[in-house]
Amino acid sequence: MVLLFTACGPLRQFQQPEQGIPSLGSIGKHNAGLFKKDVQKIGAPVLGTPVEVAVRFVPFSKKKWNHYAKYRENQGLEPMPAEKDTTNTKEQYYFEAKISDVVGLTAQLNQSNNKDLLEYLSEDTDLALISQISFMTDEGTAEKLSSGKPLYLAENAHGTLELLLGNGPKAQTLDLTTLQVFDFETAGFCWKKDQRGRSRIAHILMDGGTCPGETEKDPRKLDKTPDYLKP
Repeated sequence: MVLLFTACGPLRQFQQPEQGIPSLGSIGKHNAGLFKKDVQKIGAPVLGTPVEVAVRFVPFSKKKWNHYAKYRENQGLEPMPAEKDTTNTKEQYYFEAKISDVVGLTAQLNQSNNKDLLEYLSEDTDLALISQISFMTDEGTAEKLSSGKPLYLAENAHGTLELLLGNGPKAQTLDLTTLQVFDFETAGFCWKKDQRGRSRIAHILMDGGTCPGETEKDPRKLDKTPDYLKP
């Protein structure tokens, strides 16, 4: 199954940081401690065309189950019954959604409608992209997500993101409050200069690692003269 999302309108929320686990595709600062993991949301990119996201139905590992149990505790929800502990059952699953069209997203981040976003990203290399989320949901929403129909993340008239099931006038809006997002992954950025000498995103590091070739994680390093060119 594939999840598609699009957003329109100006970049928002740069002056109103939000703490927690924001939506897929948003930008923020990742905070990780021994027992807690969250993101201070800064904003979200403007997307003129849909960006493909792969969605999987994944069996719980013990580590993921512990993340979900901690999420429920933090939300004030009742603990899961002991018989549903993953050490005793193999029937527990969750959804995992990950941005897959990295090339398309990179191209859109470099467009003029994301000028403000690029400026923030270039000035603060601690900012990261929410590239993957893990979540549970209710039975009805799970059936919709598993239906095989295309899904889109769109920006509504109030400037917030919403998931739409299907396209066109008959598209259904999913209730995002049913998504219990209990874990996430972030991706960093690699920069290079374009032909006009402007700093642009060359790669999105979805799985960590170092920036390849002549790209840099810190775009300010692109302005430094290489040692072999110094007098």
